[in-house]
Amino acid sequence: MVNSKYLYLALGDSITAGYGVGFKNSFPSIYSTVLRQQFPDLHYVNLGVNGLSTGRLVSMVGTQRVGSLVSRSRIITITIGSNDLLSEIKALASGRQINVDLALANMSNNLMLLGKSIRITNPDAVVKVATIYNPLPSGPLQLYAPQAQGIIDKANQIIAYWARTYNFVPVPVTQAFRGKEPFLLGPDHFHPNPHGHRVIADLFYLS
Repeated sequence: MVNSKYLYLALGDSITAGYGVGFKNSFPSIYSTVLRQQFPDLHYVNLGVNGLSTGRLVSMVGTQRVGSLVSRSRIITITIGSNDLLSEIKALASGRQINVDLALANMSNNLMLLGKSIRITNPDAVVKVATIYNPLPSGPLQLYAPQAQGIIDKANQIIAYWARTYNFVPVPVTQAFRGKEPFLLGPDHFHPNPHGHRVIADLFYLS
C-alpha cells in the first residue's frame, strides 16, 4: 500500500519506462526529482511498459492495483499511442497496404475509455499527456518521414481532443522534437536519448 500526501503516477509505454536509457534517466524519474523539491513527501510510481498500446493501458487502469494508484494520485503523466501506429508505419515503409483510419479509430476509442476511467476514479488529479513525435527523419526510414508525419498529425489531433474532453494537460513533445531528432533520439532512432528525456521532463514540468 502506497501512503503519501502527494503521489505521482507515471503511466505509458517505453518512453515512460526509459527504454534505452534506464529507469533512473527516464523522464518521469527526472520530473519526480523536480517535483520532490516542491513536495518533499512525494511518492513516485512508474508503471511504464515497453510496447504498451492504448488498449492494454485501458486494461491496466481497470485492474484493482492500478486503479487504486490512480485514485490516490495528485499528478499522472501518460505517454501512449506510438505503438498503436507502429505497425502502420512499418507497413508503409515495406510497401504493404495500410489501414490508418482503422488504427486511428481504435486508438481514439481506447483513449476515450481511458479518459473516462481515470476521471471516474479520480476527478481531481492533474493529468498530463504527451503528444507523439515523429522519429523517422533521423533514421534509415527518413524517406517515409513525411507520410508518417501525416499519420502522427492525425493521432495528435485525437490526443488534443481527448485532453480537452477530460481536462487533461497536453504536453507538446512533438513540437520540441521536430527538427532536432538527431540530437534527441538514441541509436535506435526511435527512443529518446538521455538529453531527449531531459527535454521531455522539462516539458512536463512547464506544461
